[in-house]
Amino acid sequence: MFRALLVVGLVVSLLALGGCKYERVVSHKNLLSGVPGVESSTPSAARTHTKSAIFAVPEGGIRQVDEHGEVTLHSKSFTHLMSHITHAIQNEERELFTEQILSTVTRDEFVERGLDPGLAFDEIKLRERDVFRLFHFLPMGEYTPGTLVKPMGQRTFRIGIYGGDHPELRWVGIDAVFEDGNYRLRWFVNNS
Repeated sequence: MFRALLVVGLVVSLLALGGCKYERVVSHKNLLSGVPGVESSTPSAARTHTKSAIFAVPEGGIRQVDEHGEVTLHSKSFTHLMSHITHAIQNEERELFTEQILSTVTRDEFVERGLDPGLAFDEIKLRERDVFRLFHFLPMGEYTPGTLVKPMGQRTFRIGIYGGDHPELRWVGIDAVFEDGNYRLRWFVNNS
């Protein structure tokens, strides 16, 4: 009885698989593609992957220092943002953090409450162990397997650790605002 059910199951599976076909031409290049004057009944299609210029990393990299020592940060991804946060913490770059890493929305909230936005850096310095623990679980930022980037509002996105309980973590994600062509830190997501 069991053998008969197994054989029937295999036959049904094979029939189902045989009936499901999907083909997509990603790229096609003829043998004589590129030779002047050659025509083909199948047009040549090259695989192209273009990225918007706004997400392109400048030639000098994500952290640029000019001849006067002025630093300009470029955060085209969460990974870049995490790198900038780490560097600012390790090198005590409070002013750079406040001006180029912290989002305008968060800075404005501090000012509205009558507080110095630099206190955001002070808080992160106090909790740097929590920051680095989170970054340990997100070693490749948004490219870490099992992570998702979720829209949270107008130009605001969240990357977080999903699919598991992490009681050892104070923070389980990062909210960032995309402003002026760069991701800026909104704040960290509490583990609740």
